[in-house]
Amino acid sequence: MLRQLTTTLTPAVKLGGCYRRAEPGAGPQTISSIQLLFALLIPCRMRYVPLIDVEDVAAMIRISLALALLASIGGAAHADQYRHLMFRETPYAAYRGIHPIDTQTASEAAHYAFEHDDQGRVSRIVYQVGSQPVWDNGVWDSFIWFAPDVRISYEQGREVHRYYNTRGERISAHGNVYSAVYTLDADGERTSLAFFGAEGEPSESEWGVHRYDWRPSDDGHLFERRYDLNGDMMPMRPELEFYEIKLEYDADGKLAFMRNYGLDGVPTNNASGAGIDRITYDLAGNFIRWQVYDRDGNAVEGNRPGVHLGEHLYDALGNKIGLRGFDRHGNAQVFSWGSLMTRTAYDARGNRTASWTLAADGSEQQRVGWTYSADGTRVETIRGLTPEGEMTAHPGLGGAAMIRFSYGADGERSIERFNVDMPVFTPDADR
Repeated sequence: MLRQLTTTLTPAVKLGGCYRRAEPGAGPQTISSIQLLFALLIPCRMRYVPLIDVEDVAAMIRISLALALLASIGGAAHADQYRHLMFRETPYAAYRGIHPIDTQTASEAAHYAFEHDDQGRVSRIVYQVGSQPVWDNGVWDSFIWFAPDVRISYEQGREVHRYYNTRGERISAHGNVYSAVYTLDADGERTSLAFFGAEGEPSESEWGVHRYDWRPSDDGHLFERRYDLNGDMMPMRPELEFYEIKLEYDADGKLAFMRNYGLDGVPTNNASGAGIDRITYDLAGNFIRWQVYDRDGNAVEGNRPGVHLGEHLYDALGNKIGLRGFDRHGNAQVFSWGSLMTRTAYDARGNRTASWTLAADGSEQQRVGWTYSADGTRVETIRGLTPEGEMTAHPGLGGAAMIRFSYGADGERSIERFNVDMPVFTPDADR
C-alpha cells in the first residue's frame, strides 16, 4: 500500500531526515508516503519538522492514511523515553534518542526522558531510573553528555543549555561549563557554541575548548573549528588531534565521515597517520564501528586506539556489551592501551554491573564490579575483582580494592576506599 500512495508537496529539500522549503520557483515535488513516513518518523538533526502544503483533498487523505500507519508503527512505545542516545562526536548534532520504551518499562529501567516546550522543541533531557535522576551508571552514550539533567531554553537567535545534578541543583559539566550557548541563524541552524561559567564569564571545557564555529561546505556538508579562550584552534579532544574538520552527515542525519583539515584548511594526516574517520550504525541507530583512513582514503591503524577498525557489540536492548579492534587486513588487534577486547554486563534495569578486559591470548586482565541500591538509582560499591570474583586491588580504583558510597538525607555522596581485607585504603597496603 505504501508504495502506491503519493502526494504533492511544496518545493522542499531534504536535510537530515527533514524537509525544508526550497527556493521559490523550484516546482512541486512528488514523494511516496513511505518517504513521508520517514520524514515524520525520524528525528531531525536539528529541530525542523516536515513542511507540507497539501494541494488538494485527495492529498490530505493520503497523508492522513500515512499518519494513521505511523501511529500503528509506534505501538506501545512512548516516543519521548529512550534507553540510549545516538552517538554524538560533536555538539553540533542535536540530542537524539534510540531504543524507545513505554512508560511501564521506563518506570523500572534507566532511560533518557525528553520533555518539549509548547513549540515542540526539546526543553529538557533527564537520565533517570523511573522518575529519579541518576548519575553515570556506565551507559551514558555520548562524548557530549556530562550531567544527569540538561535543561534547554530558547531566545532570539540563541539556544541555551544548563546542567543540573540529581537534586535539581545547578552544576558545572565537563570543566567549568555551567551553560552552553548556541548561536542560531535565521533558519534555526546552529552556527556556533560558547561555554560560560557560574557567573556568566567565558570558560573552557575539560578539553580546553571555549568556542565551536560551524560553517557549511560547498558540497552540502559542514566544517567545524574549536578555539580556546586565547583564540588558538584546538583539537577535537586531547587524544584526537583533528583540528578543522569536515563533518559529513547521511540522509538520516547521522554522522558518517569526519575529515581532518588540520590547522591550514587542507586535508591533513595527524601524527598517527589518520586523516579520515568513518562511522557506521546498525538499523537500531547503534554506533557499531569506526574505521580509520589517511587523507587519501588508504586504510591505516591510527588515532589513540591504534586500530583500523573498532567494533562495538550490543545486546537486544542497545547496551554496549563488547569492544574489539582489527587491523587493516581484518586481523584482531590489541588496542593501544593493551587489551584485545572489553566486555560489559548489565542488570535488568540497564545499570552496568561488571566490565573486564581480555589480553591477546584471551585471558582476563582486569575486572571491575558495581553494586546498586535496591531501587537501582544509586551506586553503592565499586570493586576490583579477580576472574574468580575475589576482591583485588585495581589500578582503575587508584590501587584500592573497593570504593563504597554513602548518601546523606539531602543526597550528598561521601566516598570511602578500602584495601582487600577491608581496612581503610592505604596506597601501599596491597602492593
